Amino acid sequence: MPKNYYDILGISKTANADEIKRAYRKLASEHHPDRGGHSDKFKEINEAYQVLSDSAKRSQYDQYGQTFEQAQRQGGFSGNPFGGFGFEGSFNGASGGFGFEDILSSMFGGEDTQARNRGIDLEMPLRVTFKEAVFGVEKDITIEKKNPCPKCSGSGAEPGSKINTCPKCHGQGQIKTQRRTIFGTVATSSTCDRCEGTGKVPEKPCSECKGIGLKRGRKTIKVSIPAGIDNGQRIRVKGEGEQGYRGSAVGDLYIQIEVLESKDFLRKGFDLYKEERISFPQAALGMTLETATIDGTVKIKIPAGTQSGKVFRISDTGVPYLNRSGRGDMYVTILVHTPEKLTKKQKELLKQFEEE
Repeated sequence: MPKNYYDILGISKTANADEIKRAYRKLASEHHPDRGGHSDKFKEINEAYQVLSDSAKRSQYDQYGQTFEQAQRQGGFSGNPFGGFGFEGSFNGASGGFGFEDILSSMFGGEDTQARNRGIDLEMPLRVTFKEAVFGVEKDITIEKKNPCPKCSGSGAEPGSKINTCPKCHGQGQIKTQRRTIFGTVATSSTCDRCEGTGKVPEKPCSECKGIGLKRGRKTIKVSIPAGIDNGQRIRVKGEGEQGYRGSAVGDLYIQIEVLESKDFLRKGFDLYKEERISFPQAALGMTLETATIDGTVKIKIPAGTQSGKVFRISDTGVPYLNRSGRGDMYVTILVHTPEKLTKKQKELLKQFEEE
């Protein structure tokens, strides 16, 4: 039965390229053999990523449950589309032959080592009050992540020991090979599995982190929430994701903002909306209404004869524009209250009013 690559990476079938890459980096970091992971699991994760990160292979996999290369190895497709070139079996991955993906990789370049070793981006939700979102706020947040090992400062080497040039790739970080293909002799390169593409290996691995250069721990950071941010928006905190392998680039932290609702205001974009109730005599005769804004109390002149549903605009009392000057407006809707119970005298007065 074909493997379910989506389940292996822990993603949905609708996952986009970024989600696939994030899931792969996280799992590859957790299950790498050099970091205590199982080699079979690591190979399985890599196999899933190689298929799902390639749009053509993913399309084949989604349609047939396997890729063309897998089907060829299993005899699932009849005939060899390259049979006329005299390279029968050269695409058979089971026999150690040269796969078509290797040709493409050599022609267009493999995955960038720096990007592959880069630390994982982290995401977390952060709940703020309505006014904190309007005016901005600084928050102390605590996150648990992989940080540089405190003993070796992220180098992976035991303090006092040397960091040597990788003996396998001679400091290049890449293993280069040449193979004969239907296109002729093609030079290929792959990331060195001894040094993980860094070109360096510790003479003596750090006893604290076992040569990885990473230790999981909690860290508290101060985050600035800008004025005007809205529910669902994200803030990027550069360099506060997880530390990369042996001191390579650090990932970023993305904070998903959740804004609590206000009992007084409704926000639409950068404008605020609210309702105020007045009595029928106030609407008929006119009045000065005091109403609360997010800055304090202001007065609105309600002219005589105001109808229920009339909207008054108060300029520059809305939400500050995000990352620029100025702010929105506030809109106050007047609702004229009709009394449900009247005294006998009130009824007589209303009748007299109606007659007049």
